Amino acid sequence: MLGLGCALISQAAPLEQQREWYEQAGVALENNNLDKYRQLREKLDDYPLSPYLDYRDFTRHLKDKTPEQVEAFIDDHQSLPFGSTIKERYLALLANTSRWQNFIDVQPMPPGGELLKCHYYYAQSKLGNTAVAWQGAQSLWLTGKSISDACDPLLAKWQKAGQRTDTLILDRMLLVYAEGNSSRLQYLNKQLTEAGKKKGDDILALFEKPEQVSRFAKRSRVTPFNQYLTVISYKRLARKDIKEAVKQYQAVMDGQHFGKAKRQVLADYCAARLFSTEKEELIRWRDSKIRTSRQTHLLERRIRLAIREADWQGAEEWIKHLPKEVKQTSRWTFWQAHLLAQKGQQQAADKIYTSLLGQRDFYSVAAATVLKKPIHYPVKKAPSTLKLSQVYAETLNRIRELIALDKIFAANREWTYLLNGLDNEQLQILASYAAANKWHHLAVQATISGQLWDHIELRFPIAHKWWFDFFSKRRGVPTTTMMALARQESAWNAEAQSPVGARGLMQLMPATAKDTAEQLGRNYQGKHSLFDPGVNIRLGSGYLKMMLDRYDNNRVYAFAAYNAGPTRVNRWREGSDSMLDVFAFIEAIPFNETRGYVQNVLMFEVYYGDLIGKETSLLNQDELSARY
Repeated sequence: MLGLGCALISQAAPLEQQREWYEQAGVALENNNLDKYRQLREKLDDYPLSPYLDYRDFTRHLKDKTPEQVEAFIDDHQSLPFGSTIKERYLALLANTSRWQNFIDVQPMPPGGELLKCHYYYAQSKLGNTAVAWQGAQSLWLTGKSISDACDPLLAKWQKAGQRTDTLILDRMLLVYAEGNSSRLQYLNKQLTEAGKKKGDDILALFEKPEQVSRFAKRSRVTPFNQYLTVISYKRLARKDIKEAVKQYQAVMDGQHFGKAKRQVLADYCAARLFSTEKEELIRWRDSKIRTSRQTHLLERRIRLAIREADWQGAEEWIKHLPKEVKQTSRWTFWQAHLLAQKGQQQAADKIYTSLLGQRDFYSVAAATVLKKPIHYPVKKAPSTLKLSQVYAETLNRIRELIALDKIFAANREWTYLLNGLDNEQLQILASYAAANKWHHLAVQATISGQLWDHIELRFPIAHKWWFDFFSKRRGVPTTTMMALARQESAWNAEAQSPVGARGLMQLMPATAKDTAEQLGRNYQGKHSLFDPGVNIRLGSGYLKMMLDRYDNNRVYAFAAYNAGPTRVNRWREGSDSMLDVFAFIEAIPFNETRGYVQNVLMFEVYYGDLIGKETSLLNQDELSARY
């Protein structure tokens, strides 16, 4: 730990005693025992987390506070991350008690978030600022999604003032159509006057039967409204029946006199849905449209399809269609060399491979692997001395104490708030400070915020090594392999949780963890146990070992399966039918996330090998010589 860390905390009482008083004070406050709370709080002025007590105390009766008191509290606690939370809660209370002038005093400009915007514009209407209020109501109305119930008073007043016209109802119907909500469309159609019914009925009819889009396009006048309805209906048809959409393409484009740019946009939309077709006429149509496209992602998908099919001539031709700046990226430079080698032009290929060497990039390291040359990449060292501003001292003290108390979520919140708006120099210093204190996931987060990509030691901490070494021996899987995968999965946040529910360092789904525990003969202690590094690494390494065993120790397959599941990997293998080398198989992975995942973990293992002094190749000889 750095000297600064020790200097940041000074206590009047032993830390353990302060922690006990802090917990007791929290309980007293919760039980409304204010005399006991204040006695304990007086003892805690030097305790880093005392501002959290002050926050809880201040917000107990927030509705009784004046705007001046709230603003003063926020100003006095600017280093704390809950200033915006207090303000949002206070504004909600002001709205609920109809204190509209106070609301505008606290929030003079339109806020972020739909709920507070509803209150803000309603407050403006109550204060007589109807021009502002009606403009805001219209902006809230024009959405394809549902609108918060909090907007009902504003929208009712807006409608009563005669501001909600048929045109606005129809405009919203178009947005709702694009979102695909049938019941909301029906509701809005009923709000139209007789004058707007015709257009409303057209929208409903095309929603139910988008295959009528070419007929609508031809018989309708060319107007912005009809063109937009034609576009969203044509896209709906493409999602429903791509073959029919292709059949109607020309009639739809001509019917509404679409220009070249719009025609290409809709062609791109259809082409993207035709990558799995086996019908020759659809393949020809798709490729003809992609040839004129300027969408890089579409062209790259087409290149990957050619690679997946081992159509090397096709891949070479499609690369030529890429924009110059994309063609010159390391990815497609590598592939230009690889395709030259496929044609036997090894000398020309090696020259291009050589031009890629020395970069911190998967394709640079792949080129070195092909050339059988040492792997080199730029590395920057962390500063040896840290000149941290004392401005950060209180925050760092709080983070230290939160981590000590295993309040990781709160520590992450403090750290994120601290990093916001800092320049790269300060982010580098804070990343180094976090690394020195073994706050591994916070160090990684700082390097991401500062884009400190060459700071390998800071980006790839040697974290939880005892556990990884222990299970490396148990599983027969290198420590570097497991650490690389964990770094990719969670960036070392032991309490990471994905939107789909994967948890912990190695991001295990609870069902996968339970099944793995059973196969390992271990008792599964429930999904919360996955936040324990030891438990997570035990089960994560066990599952990784199962994937490696399934695929004869091939990390490419195993990493892809860990990310996307064995079923998909097996399907990709069947599709490539042993026609590809390892680089082609990786490039042809159809999921962007999984392709990047495999490349990252392979690279991360190279970094970890260098960091622990164990030279590690990007790919081993079996992986290089295998057919995929």
